[in-house]
Amino acid sequence: MPHVGYWIGMSAANSPTNWDIGLSAWIVQDGNYPDFKVGQTAEFALEFWLPEGIEPRIAIGVPSAINVGDSFYETVAEVVLQTADITILDIGVLVYRESSSSLRSLFPLGSLVAVRLGLGVDPFFYFEGLSRVAEIPPLIYSWKILSILKQTGPFIEKLAEVGPLVGSKVRIRDPQRLGYEEVLKTDAWNDDDGYAEYLLRCDLLPIAPKRDSAAST
Repeated sequence: MPHVGYWIGMSAANSPTNWDIGLSAWIVQDGNYPDFKVGQTAEFALEFWLPEGIEPRIAIGVPSAINVGDSFYETVAEVVLQTADITILDIGVLVYRESSSSLRSLFPLGSLVAVRLGLGVDPFFYFEGLSRVAEIPPLIYSWKILSILKQTGPFIEKLAEVGPLVGSKVRIRDPQRLGYEEVLKTDAWNDDDGYAEYLLRCDLLPIAPKRDSAAST
């Protein structure tokens, strides 16, 4: 495992200062965070996910991340921790996802990979449980929220083509009408009848990551 200073120092020189981070309304509705507003300082970890059809490939270089729209990033990621419970990547900041057998095979410990990732606010997995595991490092960063964007694309129905719901009707955003409008705060219970999706445009503050957050409940 990397020495303790690694978790604090990271690869800040190769990461952006501003980050676009996804937030689904249900995360607030579950009581995990209050609504977010422009100008506040918030504390949360970052969960990553793989867009459909994306797999990592061997890379060279150092951890880095480049925003390619919405909350998606082209990254060079170092796999710094891999257990049965969690996968942690260094992309300039540390990001995590709960492990599965398929995820562990894609991200072997110590490897350096190029991969597109989506980033979102930690729903609760880290601050509620994983943060208490001694071998898992602090992952909660401090952020200044510069602006909040709300997805405006309307919902349409279509037949699911993959996954457990294949052949069933599902609601998705109309891919031809996606867009954002700027708002001063999230209103998770009312925006889009409770199905809102947001982008938090944040400035990463120069504060060492923590295990506990004043923002989560």
